[in-house]
Amino acid sequence: MLYKLLLLLSLIFTLEAHQTGLSYIELKELESHKIAVVYRKPLSDKKGKDIVVRYPFGCEKIAETPRKIVNGFIIDEYTLWCGEGGLREKRIWIDGLLSKDRGVLIRYEKDSLVINSLLRARTPFIHISQKSSSLNYFFEYLELGFYHILNGYDHLLFVLALLLLATKMKQLLFAITAFTLSHSITLALSIFSIVSVGVAYIEAMIALSILFLARELVSQKESFTKKHIAVVAFIFGLLHGFGFSSALRNIGLPQDEIPLSLLAFNVGIELGQLLFILCAASVLYILRKYTPRLDTILRKLIPYFIGMCSAYWLIDRVLGF
Repeated sequence: MLYKLLLLLSLIFTLEAHQTGLSYIELKELESHKIAVVYRKPLSDKKGKDIVVRYPFGCEKIAETPRKIVNGFIIDEYTLWCGEGGLREKRIWIDGLLSKDRGVLIRYEKDSLVINSLLRARTPFIHISQKSSSLNYFFEYLELGFYHILNGYDHLLFVLALLLLATKMKQLLFAITAFTLSHSITLALSIFSIVSVGVAYIEAMIALSILFLARELVSQKESFTKKHIAVVAFIFGLLHGFGFSSALRNIGLPQDEIPLSLLAFNVGIELGQLLFILCAASVLYILRKYTPRLDTILRKLIPYFIGMCSAYWLIDRVLGF
């Protein structure tokens, strides 16, 4: 029964792996005062309930192109007419957002004015008035990084495997520090286009890195990985950094605030990762102290659960080449 439950959970995780859950709306006001709109929704969320974009009273669609699918997104493009004044000093809001939704990243552009904002269930509107402040950018991208890592089940399973491999706190700290440092390096290198690697290959290699750690967890041998967890974490962290960069590229970066947004996104990732480690370590400690028998059983089963998930991801991503 327990094995069936683990298999069911693994299928759930695999179906949701690496979904950003973010929709994107880009509005560009032209010299003619027409507004060109591009709405991108993740293809993985096609069965989810659609949100509704509410424009100010008097706005109407005057042209619309057929829906298309590009790079994993469902894309709708249309043109709005909101009068001679356009959208300045007006409000756009979103209906249908739930508290668990990742939200809608909205970008407005007119001449030199660029406004970016992350709309969530608690703040489902944007007022087109002035340029977003650097502080707003920082917190918006910090939130994006935080929720990205918590929804990136493949990255979390990699961290969980490191946690299980570490026999001492010192080992764990070195491993997590090495992982953080390495993925920060490749995240920056990729965003600034210093190094470029195909996303499909990186995603497959990330799955393979998790499968490798799952194999180490079930092995009884004293391998190089177990002796030098930090070295292995650093090497594989380079791959995970490229994975983070692909997500950030899909989200988009404000061109005048790239360094700040990159820093905030990375800080958000680290905060989410730290939260996961604290929660997972606390659960493992409680199990070890109060239910040692259950702890022993789970420590034997979890590596196989990690292995099933990573093997599925690997096959699925390789078939997608």
